[in-house]
Amino acid sequence: MPKQGDVHEVTAIGAGPANLSLAALAAPIPQVSLRILERSDTLRWHPGLLLEGALMQTSPLKDLVTPADPTSAYSFLAYLHDKRRLYQAIVRGIASVSRSEFEDYLKWASEKLGNVQFGEQVVSVELCGEAFSIATNRRSYRAHTTVLGVGRVPSIPDWSKNAPENQVFHGSTLLGQRRELSSKRVVVVGGGQTGAEVFLHLLRGACGTLGALTWVTRRASIFALEDSPFVNEWFFPQFGGWFFEQGEATRRQILERQSLASDGVNSSTLRAIYNALYDREVGRGTYPAQVEIRVNTTAEGLRATSPFRLGLRQQATGVCAEHVADIIVLATGYRTEIPSFLEPVANRLSIVSAPGGSREIAVEKDFSARFDGPEKCRLYVQNGARFQHGIADTNLSLVPWRASTVLNSIIGRVAYDCGPATGVVKWNGTVSESAC
Repeated sequence: MPKQGDVHEVTAIGAGPANLSLAALAAPIPQVSLRILERSDTLRWHPGLLLEGALMQTSPLKDLVTPADPTSAYSFLAYLHDKRRLYQAIVRGIASVSRSEFEDYLKWASEKLGNVQFGEQVVSVELCGEAFSIATNRRSYRAHTTVLGVGRVPSIPDWSKNAPENQVFHGSTLLGQRRELSSKRVVVVGGGQTGAEVFLHLLRGACGTLGALTWVTRRASIFALEDSPFVNEWFFPQFGGWFFEQGEATRRQILERQSLASDGVNSSTLRAIYNALYDREVGRGTYPAQVEIRVNTTAEGLRATSPFRLGLRQQATGVCAEHVADIIVLATGYRTEIPSFLEPVANRLSIVSAPGGSREIAVEKDFSARFDGPEKCRLYVQNGARFQHGIADTNLSLVPWRASTVLNSIIGRVAYDCGPATGVVKWNGTVSESAC
């Protein structure tokens, strides 16, 4: 166990919200010396999906620090104050913010922190005596404590993996290059928030006036985000603690039932799509010649090229048909994968197979990996244990709480109170046999 007087040198891999939160909360703690290694040359947060009008699905108060330390200099409110926008933001309303503004907030925080080393792509993490040796494309580092915060990778259906990348691509890369799709027949696969945003973006002609636009989802309809007060208690620390104690089968069932709480569509986005489709009907604006939304439909095969023949199966009837498409955009979500740079220590890690083809590093309650290595070497995993810690693990809601938990574990004392918040739902209650 760490000693309270020790100085803990920490290397964090990945400059996403998880490790930026860790760095921001560690800033006032003299016991912690932390650096973040980031492969990109600048901070980028889902750059391919910074679509016009795209909004955050979480409150801006669920930023890098506020739930753990409302007085922090790295809060979203501090950012607004620094940018001289606080008064205007209050008048406008800050219940939700645009995704592009939140990315600007993350950039501001990274610059203010000053310990993010950009252009450092980690190549390997291996053991060297009683420390980790972390090799990047530029140099090597030694650290007793390493924190992973590399995020998730796009989930690509098997049927699309051999298709040309410029014609069949994941929605997260939509803005990665200029796309002129005028007169093209485009299919969007996936009925969650990303699918809705991509569909609206294309419907409005942001990539040219399409010849045809089809939206396909295996869901029974295009469902709104579940964000009632009771549902949102799934994003409380005490629910995560309860979820961690459940068996694998129970956790799997719970996550299946919670899908719309993390991947439903914002009501504002649904309204914008419906209004645009109405305007198209009355002849206002320039829209694709053909627009179709297919629900309860599974995409499950791809034939030919230029154009493609996309196999679609209607789930209620089992009827299969082929749909002609020039471009296919995959809004098929993300999965957790073990980074290739961990290969030198992979045999010392326990791995958990999770739904959707994800593979997670097995972690403890404090997010430390179950690692068969020297006692002084500690590996923590952020944003990579959804099947173990619950729905909020890959969501922004508990980022500061998780970072606080990790920090407390690293320094061996309580720097931040990580106890349960108040709530109306009781997750840890027990029922006596006589009561049944």
